[in-house]
Amino acid sequence: MPDLHLSLSDDLWQEMLPLEGETILAIVLWDRSLADEGMAQPVSDQNRVFVDLDLYLQNQTKLELYGVAVSQDETSPPLAGMERIGQTLTQFVQANARLDEIAAGEDDMLALILRAGQNRSLLLAVSAWQEDVWETLPTTT
Repeated sequence: MPDLHLSLSDDLWQEMLPLEGETILAIVLWDRSLADEGMAQPVSDQNRVFVDLDLYLQNQTKLELYGVAVSQDETSPPLAGMERIGQTLTQFVQANARLDEIAAGEDDMLALILRAGQNRSLLLAVSAWQEDVWETLPTTT
């Protein structure tokens, strides 16, 4: 079983660096998040900010991302609502998005920047992740 990572060390960043530029073939958004476990009250789909998702890259790497906040950039608030987050991610996959940059955010949190075309980007602030390989793409994104 792959290791679960909670912070981006220099060594992990070096290991993940070859993923930059990879095309995203599919994204699977889960209906619950590991971040839900720390909440006092259940989170409704309309108010959801943190999601768990699997990112399938062209080189057959699957990034399992937990407690992810999705925003337009580092100064924008995170998107809210499961439907809005799902639609935004789906549009990026359909626009042949790629994993543009891997960086460290606050407290060495993993930050992924997805890019679709010249002017469209998304920032994924990731609380925890693990890297795996995929053999078959999922049928939904």
